[in-house]
Parts: sequence; structure tokens; C-alpha cells
Amino acid sequence: MAPNLKYEKALWAEGRDIVCGIDEVGRGSWAGPLFVGAVVFDQKNCRQIRGADDSKTLSAKQREKICAEIKKRAKAFSIGRAEHFEIDELGMTEATHLAIKRAVEALRVEVDALLIDAFNYSEIDSIAVKGGDSVCYSISCASILAKVERDKHISEVPEAAIYRFDKNKGYGTKEHQELIKKHGVSDIHRKSFKPIRALS
Repeated sequence: MAPNLKYEKALWAEGRDIVCGIDEVGRGSWAGPLFVGAVVFDQKNCRQIRGADDSKTLSAKQREKICAEIKKRAKAFSIGRAEHFEIDELGMTEATHLAIKRAVEALRVEVDALLIDAFNYSEIDSIAVKGGDSVCYSISCASILAKVERDKHISEVPEAAIYRFDKNKGYGTKEHQELIKKHGVSDIHRKSFKPIRALS
């Protein structure tokens, strides 16, 4: 079943007009930043985009097409990032908090409530939705936005050609591991990650 607006409608009914879907991409990547997408839809004009779903279930071409529609239809959207060195310094949980904070602050609206994919965030009233990217429309759109933007970013960094980030997006594929063994660990690899320490 496709994601729906059940969670958004429940919050709108409580008078919380600005409801923001939040999702992250890149937690498991061995290199580069973590991206968080934030998407807000207008409750008076929220016709769902055909095909919008958990970004992991879509092809790159489908994600890019839907992402363009999200940017057209959303009341507001933004990206927040936590850099690789911030992940190393803070740990993944705190780095995710930081990226969420940056995403929310980058929105051009004052948010009343957050819907977050299976993650607790205390600075704004929020609901952690288990499997949110596959059941909650705003979260699924945030996941698509974050995935498209992060894939574009990691594919264009200077290290991309050496480590084939255009193909593996920084994740620990067999080819990526072999390239680390051959070329060593780069500046944008996450040095705190156990697999990276093992290959260093």
C-alpha cells in the first residue's frame, strides 16, 4: 500500500497547520555527509504525487522525476547535512539530530510538528513513525528529496572517480572495499566507522 496522509491529517485536525515530514539518507554510508530531507505540504492543496514511496523502492529515474514534482508542489522543502567529520566527532545519533535541526531551520516556514522516520527528536513536537518512509506521505517525499540530493552530491565530490561513488554512493560494496585497499582511506571517509578502521 502506498504512503498516505493519515498522520498529517491527524495533526492538522489538532490545529497544527505546518506539519513537516523528515527522513535521512546516508547513515550506513562509509563516506561523505548524512543528508536529511524536510518537506511540508499545504493541507488545503495536498494532492498526492503518483508513485511517491520509500525512496529505496524506486529507481534513480523515478526518484528524480518525483523529486521535481515534490519541489513544485511542496509548501516548503529543505536539506540539512551533517558532514563526515561531524559524524566522526559526534556519533551518528547526535549527527542526525544536527542534520534535522539544520533542515528545519532552513525551511521558510515555522514548523508546528515533525513526522520523522523512526527517530526521536526533542527540540520540536515530533512523532517517530516506524517504517515512516513507506506509510507516511510527507516522510516518503522527504526520503526521495534526501536521496536524490545526496546521490548527486556524493557522485560529484573529487574522490568520486577514485572510489566509484557515482555507483556505490559511499556504501561498503565489495568494489568499494577493494578500492580502499588499493588507494587507502580518503579525507571524506568516516574514520570512526569500524569497517574503515579495519581497512586503514
